[in-house]
Amino acid sequence: MITLMKKLLPILLAIILLASACTKQSRNDVPEKVDSEAQWVQELAKKNPLKDSINITSVYFRFDTIINDFEVNGIFYPSYFPEYGWDAHENGVYLYFHSLNTGKEYCYTTWDNTCGCFSSYYMSINITNIVYDKSFGGFKNGYAYIFHYNTTIDTTSDNSLLPYAEYQFYDADFDGEEELIIGSYVGGPHGSPCYDIYDMTDSRLVQKRADDGFSSFWLDSDSEFDSENMQIRNTIYCGAYAWGGICLQS
Repeated sequence: MITLMKKLLPILLAIILLASACTKQSRNDVPEKVDSEAQWVQELAKKNPLKDSINITSVYFRFDTIINDFEVNGIFYPSYFPEYGWDAHENGVYLYFHSLNTGKEYCYTTWDNTCGCFSSYYMSINITNIVYDKSFGGFKNGYAYIFHYNTTIDTTSDNSLLPYAEYQFYDADFDGEEELIIGSYVGGPHGSPCYDIYDMTDSRLVQKRADDGFSSFWLDSDSEFDSENMQIRNTIYCGAYAWGGICLQS
């Protein structure tokens, strides 16, 4: 019996350590709530374009990682529905990309002044992790968080884009320069992530469009990058079915 226990002890210890690691990793997935009086939060609050809107809640965040020289802060505006409460996927956003080298700043948002609303929702894994955490009790105006930049790789994808990163940089048009890729968590076909492509010009972000110049060209986990022919191939979905494709020619 003692000999058997000696043999089993290393296995039991390994299981305990693995469980501990999984628990720690799970906790680390939830963004850290920080003091709303922090300087960076107050600076964001000053340039919040919707801070005076009575029916809009403003929540501030900062990413914990500098990517491509850009420090990224943002403001998201959670939606509330009385019949079922907070929805992790129904949020508007302003994202500010500040270059630490040049001081230049770019702003990403889908706010439409014409309708006074966001034309598309901001779907973020960080916001999802906040909302589904057991301790979550709702958002209040002025709340602030440190978001985790997620570098998980999807080994089943047809491309090397990060599936859970809210933003990333990738040469999506084969011109030798990386474009800004804005991710939408579970916003693509069948709950997959999808992405929009933006050129970072001297003064602003310009969304990349399909060849017809009208419809926006999105990316998802099925998008294929053909560098030899300088093409991106996408599958077009209709419900549960894939019925065709679209190609963005550089």
